[in-house]
Amino acid sequence: MLRVRDAARTLGAIAVALALSLTGCALPDAIRQFATTARDSTAQFAPFVQDIADSCERRKLAEHPATEIAISDDAVKAACKEDSDLTPGLLGAMKVLTNYFNALNSLASDEVVTYDKEIDGVASKLQTAAKFPAPATDAVKGLAKFLADAVASGYQRKKLADAVKAADKDVATLTDALGRIVGVDYVRDLDNELDTLKNRYIDAMRTTKGDDAVALLLQRHWRSDLAALQKRRAAAVDFQKALEKVRDGHHELASRAGQWSAEDLIKELGSYTASIQSLVKSFQAAAL
Repeated sequence: MLRVRDAARTLGAIAVALALSLTGCALPDAIRQFATTARDSTAQFAPFVQDIADSCERRKLAEHPATEIAISDDAVKAACKEDSDLTPGLLGAMKVLTNYFNALNSLASDEVVTYDKEIDGVASKLQTAAKFPAPATDAVKGLAKFLADAVASGYQRKKLADAVKAADKDVATLTDALGRIVGVDYVRDLDNELDTLKNRYIDAMRTTKGDDAVALLLQRHWRSDLAALQKRRAAAVDFQKALEKVRDGHHELASRAGQWSAEDLIKELGSYTASIQSLVKSFQAAAL
């Protein structure tokens, strides 16, 4: 009987050890999947940023009467210079965030952290950008410093919990700032562009003087322009929501650092990962 009991205890101990081993493997897998999804979604920031200045230029062009042909491109670009000047800094800020999540993926995979050295000077450029908030610039500095330290010190998986906790505030600040720029400021620009364009079509309709063929042509173009702007608007809103999920998922990781329960965390992270992937598909469908 004793041998049977001893054997049972041994088998039980092996089962527990195996379960813990599997849990330990599953936890980094869940983080890696979340980090990869966050990285890939933030990497799709460029079209939104580039269209901020383009929307301004389209709006400025639409402010001119439909009968005016000679419109100065230089004057239009000058009127939108503040938006175009901000573009490189915004792209750089998101590149820092993308590199951070790539580093997180590397740590979860027990690989050496690397990053794009082009991001080293991003924060200094953002300091001169009037439209970019100072706390977000500080967040860029913080994440860039983490990446430099991670490479210099050869961070590995054991640094994962420390990295997530240390970076959480910066990730939240930066995702909030970039989300507002796309989901609020850019959306407002698109709404202003739509109003201006609509007024231009109304003015153009007044000049048709009963010519139904011209009126129908104008209506067709208006519907096409309206649909394009609505697509851009919907995509921007979805992108902001994706950034919010990235922020919240990262905070979930930070709040569990040092005391992660694999089963609970996998469930939570799986939900965030699935939501981000769904939102990405949505704004990809409304490609700019």
